[in-house]
Formats: sequence, structure tokens, C-alpha cells
Amino acid sequence: CMRPWLCCLLMALPFAPAVTGPLAVVTGANKGVGFHVARQLQEAGLRVIIACRNELLAKQAAATLGCEYEILDLASDASIDAFAKQMETKYAQLDVLVNNAAIAFKAADPTPFKDQTVPTLAINFFATMRLTDRLLPLLRASAMKGGRPKIVNVASMAGKLRQLSPALQAQFASDTLDRNRLVSLVENFVAAVQSGRHKEMGWSNSNYGMSKLALIAFTRLVAREEPTIQVNACCPGYCRTDMSSNRGGQDPSVGARTVALCALLSPSAPSGAFFENQQISAW
Repeated sequence: CMRPWLCCLLMALPFAPAVTGPLAVVTGANKGVGFHVARQLQEAGLRVIIACRNELLAKQAAATLGCEYEILDLASDASIDAFAKQMETKYAQLDVLVNNAAIAFKAADPTPFKDQTVPTLAINFFATMRLTDRLLPLLRASAMKGGRPKIVNVASMAGKLRQLSPALQAQFASDTLDRNRLVSLVENFVAAVQSGRHKEMGWSNSNYGMSKLALIAFTRLVAREEPTIQVNACCPGYCRTDMSSNRGGQDPSVGARTVALCALLSPSAPSGAFFENQQISAW
């Protein structure tokens, strides 16, 4: 039996009416799933800012969408800080943060596995965590003003716990996991990869999968820490995008619906959950 809050939301998307005024940031939204998330949130009545590293592509996408854009390069701490300051001074508001920007090495990329580990985790986990933490004060302020702030971390089915040994699964899934321990676990994975012993030590053999698993663990952690903010992770599915070399089985506009659903949840909906196929799924 489908949960009432989920049934009502799915019937309404993507043209659900919304109170005018909530401000959403969608990172990496000049194309692919992020672009369609931005469009669907606009259709739901939100004011949207797309945050992209390439100004020309951001400007073109914003013109197509009829939204605003700001420059954000997750590979740069200075850019993350400048973006956060821009949000604080220019907008002084944030109600929805959709962390969509990510990288993935192609299967045919000749870069050795161990040399893909740090760059993948740097963007998909560490930089996303830094951006989120930097923007938390604005999201808390939204709640204090009576808003319904949300963080949506776009993860992946590749981030499921089953890629780890049972002992490591228990550590990542622990309800007492904190930032320091999470960072330590991720650093342990990096060290194991560099030693060439990660598989025998129970770690995943996917850098991308580990980056998304760590992001889901971070999602649950922030949900526990921030009771006034709804924080969820989701998988948009295998979509036809540049990241998948257009091999995905569904249009990115379809995948975006799960992300938009998480950004538009009612106050009675869960926090700290993982969604795929427009419903809560097991991590």
C-alpha cells in the first residue's frame, strides 16, 4: 500500500502548485538530470538557481529554463566559499539544496583504478559535504522562519551497502556515526586502494560506488543532526546522460522525478531515507 504522502505527491508531479517564494539551488544543472530537476522544481513553483562550474553553459541553461545561475566549482574550496557568500549576501535565503553535481570516470578511461579514487571522492563526497555544511546556516534560518528546508543528495544505486563486507556495512550504517568517523572510514578506503589490498579487506571495488555510499551515510548523519531539515538521498536511475555515455535506459527527465519528489516532500515524509524509482528503497 503506497504511503498517502507519496501517492499525493506522485499524482501532482511535475505540475504541483507550490507556495511562491521557496528558493532552490540545484548543482550541476546545466544538463542531464540536474537540468530537468531544475525545470520540474520551477514547474512546482520554486525559484531556482542552477550552480555550475562552466559559466557559458550555465548562462545558456539558465536562459532556456528562465532561471538564475551562479558559478560553483566543487573542485575549488575557494569557489565553494565564494558561492556560499553569494547565497548569504545576494539572496540571504535557501530553502532547498539539491546536491546533484558529481563526476565518474568512464569504463574505458585508461587512468589506473588507484588514481581515480581520490578525484572521485574529492568531488562526490568531500566537496559535497563541504558545500552542504557551508550552507546549513541558511537552511536552518529557513526553518526558523517557518519554512520547510530540504537537502537532497543525488546518490546512486551503485552506493548500496552490499558492496562492503558485513563489518564495514555495520560501521557505515551505524546510527552513532559522526563526521570524524565517516571521514576516517573514507580515508581508510583510500589507503586500502593505494595498498592494493582493498578487496581482501572487505572494501568495494568501485570508486564511484564508494563515493555514493559515503554520500548516503552523510545524508543519514545530517538528518540525525538537523531535525528541522528534511535530508534524503536518492538514485535517479540509469539515465541517458553524458555521465552514462548516453547508454542509460531512461530519459533524464524521468530520473529527475525521483529527485524532485525528494525536494517537494511534505513535512510528514521521512528524513534520512534513500529513494529510488520514486519511492523509499533499502540502502
